[in-house]
Amino acid sequence: MKNKFLCVMAQYDKITELKLKKIQKVLSDNGFVGKQTPNLPNHITLGSFEITQEEVIKEQVRNVSKQFHSFDIKLNNIGLFGLDVLFIAPSVNHELLNLQHYFNNDYADGLGWAAHTTMLIDNQKTILKALPCVAENFKSFTGTIESISLYEFWPTRFIIEEKLL
Repeated sequence: MKNKFLCVMAQYDKITELKLKKIQKVLSDNGFVGKQTPNLPNHITLGSFEITQEEVIKEQVRNVSKQFHSFDIKLNNIGLFGLDVLFIAPSVNHELLNLQHYFNNDYADGLGWAAHTTMLIDNQKTILKALPCVAENFKSFTGTIESISLYEFWPTRFIIEEKLL
C-alpha cells in the first residue's frame, strides 16, 4: 500500500513525557484537539522508510540502541511548519545529530530533517489560536532521550522499542 511507511523515533524518559503531555492537556482542555496521530508517545522523528525495509530497520534500531547512551536535550523552542503544525523543538546537540545520522532518510516527505515534537496539527486559524496557549504554558527545560522505537503508519502499528544504554 502506497500510504504505508515506517518511522524511527527517539523517545523521551517518563518525566519529559509528562511535561509534554501537560502542555498537550492544556491544549485539549482549551478545545484544541488537532489531527495529529493519537496515542503515540512524544518523540523526535529520526527517519522514515519504505515499508519493505521493516526487518532491516528493526535490526538497525537494535544495533544503534547498543551504541548510544541516553542523553539530555534542551527543549527550548516553539515553532511552526507553515501554519498547520505547532511544535516544541530542542537545541540540537551532537548526541541527537549522531543518533539521527543512522536513520537519515527523506522517504516520507522529501523535505529533510528538522528535530521537533509535534504538539498540534490543524488548520491555520486553529494553530494561530493555540500558539499563545502553548507559549503561556511552555518554559524551556532539559529532557532525556532514552529509547528508539519503530512504528508503521496508516494505520499505526507499534513494531519495536529499544532502550539506549
